[in-house]
Amino acid sequence: MTEKTAAPSIDGKKQEAWELVVETYEALVEERGEGQSIWGSMIKQTLKRRKPGFSESYYGFRSFGELLEEAGKEGILELEKDQRSGGFVIKGAQAAW
Repeated sequence: MTEKTAAPSIDGKKQEAWELVVETYEALVEERGEGQSIWGSMIKQTLKRRKPGFSESYYGFRSFGELLEEAGKEGILELEKDQRSGGFVIKGAQAAW
């Protein structure tokens, strides 16, 4: 019985993490301008400043990259992988999903 109630809370936590990422992305775009590259690492740094206790593991992800990748697969973020660094550049985000 408790196992079944735990699954929705994980999904809820993932949803919350994606909302935080989208909000942070939108704030960075507003601050930097539409044509500027927004890196995943920039989002994480900004998120940590806005919410110092932020940890992707709390939301069910092993890494911040995994959080971004899953958001990309869900259609929440439009990602581009940088071949040199291996990091992500966020090209767009869906405010409502």
